[in-house]
Amino acid sequence: MKSRFIKYFVILSILMLFGAVAEWPYGYYTILRWITCITSILVVLQAFKRNIDWAKVVFIVIAILFNPLAPIYLSRNTWIPLDVITAIFFIFTIRIL
Repeated sequence: MKSRFIKYFVILSILMLFGAVAEWPYGYYTILRWITCITSILVVLQAFKRNIDWAKVVFIVIAILFNPLAPIYLSRNTWIPLDVITAIFFIFTIRIL
């Protein structure tokens, strides 16, 4: 049951990250940061439970990058590829959950 809950968060993050390629109001990107950061933390916890080293490192970095409490400000041209790459990592993660 817990794994299914995390998968829903992962799918929501994937959709929002791909959606971030379009232009949205600033609030969308704030919600995106929260959802992506929370999802990354959930994935890290699962990675520790299952001892998947690459996922630990990757999703800790993603959680820091998307941290809404101490945001990292980058240009839109930088965020678009980061959003897509992050979504791809989440797609790979669905298989390990």
